[in-house]
Amino acid sequence: MLFNNKFSDYSNMDIPVADINKTASNEDLHTMAWNHSMFPLFAIDMASGQLLDVNRASELLTGYGRAELIGMSYQLLFPENERSSLRTTLLTISTPAVLKELYIQTKTTQLIPVEVSLATMFENQGSYQLIGSFRNLQTITDTEYELAAKKWELSAYASAALALSQASSAEELMQLVCDALTHEHRYVLAWVGIAENTADKRVRIAAGSGCSKNYLTDLSVSWAEDSPWGQGPTGLAIRSGLTQMMKDAETNPGFTPWSEKAKQENIRASVAVPFKYQHDQHGALTVYSSEPETFGKTMLELFEHLAGEIAHGLNKFAQNAVIDSERQQREAAQLNLSNALGAAIRAMAKTMENRDPYTSGHQDRVSVIACGIAQRLGWSSDRLQALQMAAVVHDIGKIAIPIEILTKPKRLSDAEFLLMSEHPYTGYTILKDIPFPWPVAEIVYQHHEKIDGSGYPRGLQGNEILPEARVLAIADIVEAMASYRPYRPALGIEKALHEIELLAGKQLDAEYVAVCARMFREENFALPLPDHL
Repeated sequence: MLFNNKFSDYSNMDIPVADINKTASNEDLHTMAWNHSMFPLFAIDMASGQLLDVNRASELLTGYGRAELIGMSYQLLFPENERSSLRTTLLTISTPAVLKELYIQTKTTQLIPVEVSLATMFENQGSYQLIGSFRNLQTITDTEYELAAKKWELSAYASAALALSQASSAEELMQLVCDALTHEHRYVLAWVGIAENTADKRVRIAAGSGCSKNYLTDLSVSWAEDSPWGQGPTGLAIRSGLTQMMKDAETNPGFTPWSEKAKQENIRASVAVPFKYQHDQHGALTVYSSEPETFGKTMLELFEHLAGEIAHGLNKFAQNAVIDSERQQREAAQLNLSNALGAAIRAMAKTMENRDPYTSGHQDRVSVIACGIAQRLGWSSDRLQALQMAAVVHDIGKIAIPIEILTKPKRLSDAEFLLMSEHPYTGYTILKDIPFPWPVAEIVYQHHEKIDGSGYPRGLQGNEILPEARVLAIADIVEAMASYRPYRPALGIEKALHEIELLAGKQLDAEYVAVCARMFREENFALPLPDHL
């Protein structure tokens, strides 16, 4: 067997210490990991560049048989123009990595777009080896697409939310929101319309942005009930006071006056959210997509929050409130935005947890424990919010782990564990570009680090690890051991507390462990029941 490294961090696998030696033989685990994984897996000897091992999925992907692949140079699986740079990259790998924009060259010379996930290089019996997996980008799952869409939408919303606190005038506020919603081009156009009390009830374009901004040139929109220019989403939203979602511009009869112009600007779907300000003034935030049926329930709720904050901003500038009043309004707006951001984060977490019903609710329960510890440490509300945000998505990186590994009712093999141990880095890459006001991505990246340097993926020590990540590591172990799993009953809180006390001062922060133990033993702290009970 190629992989015989020992790993002591079992909280990721929800396996108690007592069960570690009660699993299948190494040969059984090797067979399950390599021959039955849906992901193409491979192992490389770095000195020779030869493939040491592959699984059945790799045979199916490449078209080569196992006997042909073992002993072959891995470079022969890639187009000639990629080989030199790929070898240089692999020789410098020091942390788990994902290589993008690559192609596998099959036995029939077909090129298949892939992503390559790599674990850290390790030494085995005197040689340096590297293991990894391919992801066939031609067969991306619906779950992964949904997660990518949620991430994109969340990033756009968070950027727009930040714009609200940066604007120095009503005009700048509206323009910054439109700019933020369209900067990644998922939304091709966003504009703010203000209802005017003219004879034709015209909707004035107050701000707009996006690659389809030409759509707004000479655009006629009304909020009059008897005008053909008032039957579109924006006019209906202002007139009714209700959010209007257009699934497809090409099939919506009320959109006929604008259909040809929309087709020229690649507009297919929209959502128009009304808002009211200064008692009797009305407007709408309208956002367009180039794809039909784009906007889901979560994004509708977020846009409604955002339109409400636009109204608050317009009121603020119109009333020219005193500095103290302005500060209070900003704080209230930030609270609303944080709540909306939290709702979107939970939607992302739910997408991941839906893949594994046996651990559904794990992240929420870890959040309850972690925040309980932090409250007793006297942390500020802002810091608590950062910890809660990170806790509810700390395992989001498991979206890239094969489902058969996530739900495996036995101890993971070394090869499977190396793949599993990539999930903090994967979670970091998903979250790092979202403009949170806290280091959420870094906390997620560090939640399996240990203070003695034995953790992963970076082997951080002591104060190199954020306090939030140290608290999260304790909560993660306690919840994993205390909760039911299909292959074992719940071990109970007392066994979980005993385990973290054994690790206190070694792998876990001793002060935080003591607080956690007191919380359960002396204050009768209780966890919510798992979702499946």
